[in-house]
Amino acid sequence: MAKNKKNRKLLFQIAGIVLPLFLLHLAAIVWLIYRNAVNSYLTAQNENIEADLEENYLNLVDNHEPETQKVSEWMLTYLENHADKEWEPLSEEEWLEFDEVTGENKYWSAEWLNSLPEKMQYYAARIQFNNWKQQIRFESESESVHYEKLFLMDVSEGFKGMALCDYSAGNECHGFGYRYDLDADSHKALEKAIRENTSEIIYELSDDFSENKNCYIAYKPMVFSGKTKAVFCIAYSWDKFRSSITSNLKIVSILIIAGLMLTMAVLIFMLYRRAARPVVKIQRALIDYTEDKNTAKIVGKMFNIKEKNELGYLADVISDLALEIDRYNKENLKVQKDLYDAEVQIMVSQIRPHFMYNALTSIAMMCELDPMTAKKATIAFADYLRGNMDSLKQTRPVPFTTELEHLKNYLYIEKLRFDYLLNIEYDIQATDFELPLLSIQPLVENAVKHGVGMKKGGGTVKISSVEKESAFEVIISDDGVGFDMNAPKKDDGRSHVGMENTRKRLKEMCGAEIIIESEVGKGTTARVIIPKKEGKNEDTVS
Repeated sequence: MAKNKKNRKLLFQIAGIVLPLFLLHLAAIVWLIYRNAVNSYLTAQNENIEADLEENYLNLVDNHEPETQKVSEWMLTYLENHADKEWEPLSEEEWLEFDEVTGENKYWSAEWLNSLPEKMQYYAARIQFNNWKQQIRFESESESVHYEKLFLMDVSEGFKGMALCDYSAGNECHGFGYRYDLDADSHKALEKAIRENTSEIIYELSDDFSENKNCYIAYKPMVFSGKTKAVFCIAYSWDKFRSSITSNLKIVSILIIAGLMLTMAVLIFMLYRRAARPVVKIQRALIDYTEDKNTAKIVGKMFNIKEKNELGYLADVISDLALEIDRYNKENLKVQKDLYDAEVQIMVSQIRPHFMYNALTSIAMMCELDPMTAKKATIAFADYLRGNMDSLKQTRPVPFTTELEHLKNYLYIEKLRFDYLLNIEYDIQATDFELPLLSIQPLVENAVKHGVGMKKGGGTVKISSVEKESAFEVIISDDGVGFDMNAPKKDDGRSHVGMENTRKRLKEMCGAEIIIESEVGKGTTARVIIPKKEGKNEDTVS
């Protein structure tokens, strides 16, 4: 069967659901580990960076002496006001001139500097500026700390981003006056420090200060007179930081991933044992059951599924369902046998020996009196018998016209027997419906035998069909002797042997019902109400 060829992929489907979730979970864990490692690494590095930065800052512009700070402030102001000048070291002649004017006692205070002539102020600023450059260049050449670069940058209003000194590995990167493009959105921490005029060291990741490289930068704001004038910066290669971090994380990551992979494998294995394998067992058992219908076998297989969860409950339900199907099949076989017996009984009841005797006697008499009528009667009787035989193998409703032809054959024969005592009328207004074969004849037979046949002087049997809004009706009426509807029922022969079976067949095959009304001395009316099928109801409404 095709069912046996179906791939059993439940385990892979479970893995297909679990694996992406696991990988997502793994990626989140690795990312958290990486972020924590980065933060821990940077926290440790920041302590060293802060120590280096503070030491260089003190050597450069601030040795905790107020006068030295004022000199640094004077220098920054002078550099901003004379940014267009040359800032090369003093020549030998310029040194002699400076010493001659200032003398041997140089106080290097802001007050002393302001008292100097303009030219000497320029010489003093050049001396101080080149001292800064020499200090920064010397520190940038250090092999022990591996700076990416060191630089001093002006951040005063109108001069923000102007490089004062900028060195990397002993080489000048940008000369005095070079402007860095400082985007406020890219340097929020720096902008905040400038705005709040704080001297605390701040850190950020940026690629604005080194071409094609991300740098981890520490800024030391230079605050003079309550305003941040400049920042002293040390930049480190972020790639080197990251390489150092990832090298330390590799072993840890491998161990974590291996552990999680093992956990996932165990989880999938447990899912298979507790879910997939029982489902496969249930599937195979159901496939076998569809082929052999062996109830005891599938019940035994379901009993062997011991899981205490929904799958175990499902196995119990399948067992109960198989037992219920087995019971239903047995009952169905009995019902089919009873139905067959009833159909045989109907046929036998329709071909009673005395009816056949009367029919054949009437035909024999007609052979002498009216051979043509005898011939028609013989054909009608043969068709009548064929209809009874066909009813044995007919399991579905037949068109009303088929049943009507059978009734006409029966009534034609009865007419030969009763002659003028039996009048037959037809009022057929609807034929587009179906009903069980031989379901109307028992009613007609009762009308002839127990209604008109028992009335002195005979009577009329009328067969009608009409269409109502939701049903079709077949009406069999007679003006015979009638009977008392309220009288206790008794087996007086009036109720046909097959009447109950007729009711049952009409109900089961087309949902129809029989309604009988009778009055003593006036006759009987039997109405068969056949509900319309849904499709025909729609056609009728439209």
